Amino acid sequence: MQPLSDRQQQILELLQTRQRISTEEIRAHFDISPATASRDIHALVLAGLAVKASLGVKLAPPGEQSSQEKKCFYCNGTIKERTVFIIQMEDGSQRSACCCHCGLLALEQAGVNTALACDFLYGRMINARQAAYVLGSTVNLCCEPSVLSFDSEEEARRFQLGFGGDVYTMEPAIQKLKDLMRL
Repeated sequence: MQPLSDRQQQILELLQTRQRISTEEIRAHFDISPATASRDIHALVLAGLAVKASLGVKLAPPGEQSSQEKKCFYCNGTIKERTVFIIQMEDGSQRSACCCHCGLLALEQAGVNTALACDFLYGRMINARQAAYVLGSTVNLCCEPSVLSFDSEEEARRFQLGFGGDVYTMEPAIQKLKDLMRL
């Protein structure tokens, strides 16, 4: 994990006094773009200092803040920023998986509200339900079989040309992954 930037540290200080802040408030306060505000929020979430909340972010409950390495709730592997998969539960809690492999398999658990995957090419968080996935490429950063997420099918297909694998949308990716895990 990278250290927090000065602005991210200032956002954390705002959270410590207010407990919750919207993305729009962050954007206006620091005069930054919505995408930059989202990246700052993502950094705080990855650091375990905050959790995503409706339209923004809130301070992580004391038990969830930790300077230790974050572990995948599914396989107990180390969570890396490049492959993180975040699941927001209906009760407001958040679970982090080390990669799309674990994240997709975990989506069938009861109580899942939304999910975010890290776009492999650009490192930004994307809606897991709208992502394209490449299964079984020669690039294996985490669990096997390798599952990487992309913002669009076009980007996934370009990646596939160089590194192999098969391109799927979310539901077929989950089914294919389950089938491969049974073998």
